[in-house]
Amino acid sequence: MQFHRKPRKLPIVMSVEEVADLMAAVPGPGLKYRAALGISYGAGLRASEVCNLKVKDIDSDRMLIHVDDGKGGRDRKAMLLPSLLDLLRDQLPLATALHKKQDA
Repeated sequence: MQFHRKPRKLPIVMSVEEVADLMAAVPGPGLKYRAALGISYGAGLRASEVCNLKVKDIDSDRMLIHVDDGKGGRDRKAMLLPSLLDLLRDQLPLATALHKKQDA
């Protein structure tokens, strides 16, 4: 007896122009949402993985992002694009100042 499998669907890949339009449409005046969306799309991280990222998870020397407790509770590494690293470096002072302000 043979079982019929559903054919696997290929993912839809956005063009460079579509990605640029999406990044330009990100709401908010700051870099927070643009950085989160850029990491999610550029490194292939899930929303919960992006929310749980810490500064120590970014390895700028090896250009990797360490993801703790990803899907299935597993740790993994994701590639970090140079443009995302620049975006994160721009976001870091803003996030640090916000956290200091909230702690005070």
